[in-house]
Amino acid sequence: MIQQKRKILLVSSDGGHLAQILELKELFERYDYLLVTEKAPSTVPLSQHYNVKFLRARPEGKNRKLGFYISLLQNSFTSLLILLTHRPKAILTTGSHTAIPLCLLGKLMGIKIVWILSYARINSKAKSANLIYPFADRFLVQWPNMKTLYKKSIYLGSIY
Repeated sequence: MIQQKRKILLVSSDGGHLAQILELKELFERYDYLLVTEKAPSTVPLSQHYNVKFLRARPEGKNRKLGFYISLLQNSFTSLLILLTHRPKAILTTGSHTAIPLCLLGKLMGIKIVWILSYARINSKAKSANLIYPFADRFLVQWPNMKTLYKKSIYLGSIY
């Protein structure tokens, strides 16, 4: 009998968050994975090498203007479709904002959530992580001192 691989989502925004999730390439072979990230000129070539779905990138800058909320709404619908078609057992994410709809909807569907706080977070909290932290099944930090800011977190070292 052929054993089916467990399905997982690997989710991140582009840039450094994506670089960190790509460090977990060994998971790509062990699981039936789907990589989910923002569509950007730098991420489109990923589809040549990985099983990937794209979400809409947020508007430039950190402003929370109308475009941000429209993007968030569109990504929420796309996220629901991704969850319904892939049906993962777990969502593993390095954040940031791109992961929020998938984690919220995933949790409502009974999917396990594993958040890996960005390597760049050495001594400060992250807004997106703060939203997911209360209900994440596992919350991993990459610096030991971050356990003081996220009490239920687990320190396993860096993913690099």
